Amino acid sequence: MWIKAGSLLAVDPEAIVKCPECGEADLEVFDTKAGEDHIERHMRCPKCGAYNALYKNKNIAE
Repeated sequence: MWIKAGSLLAVDPEAIVKCPECGEADLEVFDTKAGEDHIERHMRCPKCGAYNALYKNKNIAE
C-alpha cells in the first residue's frame, strides 16, 4: 500500500495521493535534511494519523 504512495511522492512531493490506510484523506508531505546528500520525505495522513517516510538522494532531479 505505501510502496505505490512512496513511489509517486518520491518523484513529485506535490502529487495528490490518498492515504493508503484509510483512503479518506490526501497525504501531507514534508522533507527534512538527512545528511549532506539526502532528505527524508515524511508522509502523514491528517485523518487517521498513518505515517511513513522515505530516504532520498536530494541531488537526483524530481
